[in-house]
Amino acid sequence: MISGMRAYGVAITVVWAMCACTVLLVLAVVVSGTWLHVGLAAGAVAELALSAVTLRYLSRASVRGRFDL
Repeated sequence: MISGMRAYGVAITVVWAMCACTVLLVLAVVVSGTWLHVGLAAGAVAELALSAVTLRYLSRASVRGRFDL
């Protein structure tokens, strides 16, 4: 793990991102309407961006010792 970061924080973030992006991308393909395609695809990209920010926060918190017991 990255500098002692708790594995469950990373696992939850990664699993959540995979599930949310999969659902949003499937809906983006299935639904009718151009704006719905664009909106759902943008939601998938936003979910990936928020997950990356969360992983960055967890990494910084781990380096600062906030996860040490």
